[in-house]
Amino acid sequence: MNHIEIVTSLTKWMTEFVEVPNTLLGNWPPCPYARQARINNKIEIIYSPHDIIPSTVEQNLNKLEDKDAFIVYFDHKMIQPDALAELVKVYNESFLMPRNYVALEDHPDCVEYVNGVKMNFGECGLLIVSKLDKLNEASDKIREKGYYKHWSQEELDSVVSWRYK
Repeated sequence: MNHIEIVTSLTKWMTEFVEVPNTLLGNWPPCPYARQARINNKIEIIYSPHDIIPSTVEQNLNKLEDKDAFIVYFDHKMIQPDALAELVKVYNESFLMPRNYVALEDHPDCVEYVNGVKMNFGECGLLIVSKLDKLNEASDKIREKGYYKHWSQEELDSVVSWRYK
């Protein structure tokens, strides 16, 4: 995987999709905070071989003192989507969340939709890691403004609700 190509592609995906208001999402962008974080250089993109993803995450947690998030990308062909989901679930529950961090996974072969909008990056696997309290606080703010109004309960449970437990 070529780092420059992935960073370029991720940045393009962010500027052309993640940061753009979508009518199916109530004219909200998929991530209302992404543009400001990207412009302010508050996101870092890191490569990891799939078999050391937890190690890569742990080695970079200190970046969250200055960054809003870091994105770990990896070759999704090396891990099945259900195996990735289970790995991340267990890792969140046993290690990250007790330390006030959280990882959200994205596997191209496990397509996620919110109100009919495909949310996946699609080119490789991703883990988006941030501080749990900051992510939940940001979610609470946009919830109050109606951001989740177009989400089904299943979509909310899959992406948001479990982080509050």
